Amino acid sequence: MERCSETAVLIVTLTPAGTATNVARRRIELDCDLAPGHAGPHRNAKHRVEWESGRPLILRHEDEVP
Repeated sequence: MERCSETAVLIVTLTPAGTATNVARRRIELDCDLAPGHAGPHRNAKHRVEWESGRPLILRHEDEVP
């Protein structure tokens, strides 16, 4: 199946224990899983992210697990 050509970047951040600072943990290149010409927002099911056109930068904060 042909996929949409839209992309985005997901930055996953966390706050290390004992600090008040967020740091980047991972940078993930996202591709839209939907067919070309689809209606609505772009989606990447693996990372559970939706976005609008324009190669956005998406931030997701995750708490550090001890």
